[in-house]
Amino acid sequence: MTERPFEALGLSPDADRAYSLLVSTRGVAAAELARQMGVSADRGQAACGELAARGLARRGRDGQWYPVAPHAGFRPLLSRAQEQLRLGTELLDRLDVEYQRVHQGHRADEAVQVVAGAAAIRRRVEDFRGSARHEVASFVPGPAVAPREPLPGGVRRRVVFERAGLEAAGAFGPPGDPLMSARVAGRLPARLGIADREVALLPPPDGDDADPVMLVVLPSPLLDTLTALFDAVWAGGVPLVRRPDAQQPRSALRSRILAMLVSGSTDAAMARSLGVAVRTVQRHVAAMQREAGVDNRIQLVWHAARHGWLDDLPGELPGVPGGHPGGDARRPSG
Repeated sequence: MTERPFEALGLSPDADRAYSLLVSTRGVAAAELARQMGVSADRGQAACGELAARGLARRGRDGQWYPVAPHAGFRPLLSRAQEQLRLGTELLDRLDVEYQRVHQGHRADEAVQVVAGAAAIRRRVEDFRGSARHEVASFVPGPAVAPREPLPGGVRRRVVFERAGLEAAGAFGPPGDPLMSARVAGRLPARLGIADREVALLPPPDGDDADPVMLVVLPSPLLDTLTALFDAVWAGGVPLVRRPDAQQPRSALRSRILAMLVSGSTDAAMARSLGVAVRTVQRHVAAMQREAGVDNRIQLVWHAARHGWLDDLPGELPGVPGGHPGGDARRPSG
C-alpha cells in the first residue's frame, strides 16, 4: 500500500491518514487522532470534518469519531471516480484523433497527387529530377534501358532492372558513370522512382498513351512502404558490374572452386577434392565475391554466368557436368 492510498479519490493527505487510523480504532477523539497523526489539534479536527463531509466518518454521541465501513463509504466515491475516468478517456481519444489529423495525419489528397496528361507528366518528372539532392532510386520493368536524363551534380542513381530485359541496348548505363549502380531482379511490380526518400513517382505503364496518369506520393506511410519495397528488392538483386574484360583473370584453383560451386558442392567436399583446407576454399570464394561486387554465392554464380566466367571451367572435377565421376582431383600447383 502506498502512503496515500486514497489520493486518487481526492482526499487530502491529512484525511487520507486519518481514515486509516480511524479504521484501526473503536472510536477516538479528534485531539487524540491528531496526536497519532503528529499534527495540530486543528488539523486533526479538519481531517475529521473532511471525512464526515465525504461520508467516510461520523461523530458519535460520545464526541468520538468513528469510521464508516470502507465498502459503504468508498463505493460511491469509486463509482464517481470511475465515471470521471471513463469520460476522461473518451475525451483523450477525441483529442488524439484531432491531434493526428492536424499534426501527423495526411489526408488522401495530401499524400497522393494525381497528374494527368502527357505534358503535365513530363513537367512533373522534370521537377522530380531537378529537385533531387542526394539520390534517385528507380525500378525499370520491361526492356532494360538505363535512364539517360541528366540529374543535378553529385546525385547518385540506383536502378533495378528486370532479368528478362537485360539484353536491351544501353542496359548498363553510360560507360564509366561512377554515380550509377544497377542490379537485376526476377520481376518488378511497377515502374517507380524515389528521390531522396522524400517523394515517389508511379509513372504510367509503357504504351498507355491515350490518357496517361501518374501518381505522386508525398511523405506518408505509403511513401515509407514504397521505399522499404525498393530497399528489399535492391538487397536481393544481383549487381551488374561493367568491366572492360568480362573474362576476369583467375587462378586454376579459383576456376576449379567456381566449377564445384556451380555444381552445388559444399565447402568441405570442395576442400577434400582439391586437397586444401576448408578455410582456403572459403577465402577464395569471398575474394571472387569481392571481385564481382556481389553479396552472396547465389549472386556470384549468376554474375559468373552473365560475364562468361563459366565458359572455360575445367571439366575433369568430380561432380562437375562433363567431368569424370569418381576420378581423382589433381591438386593445383599454384
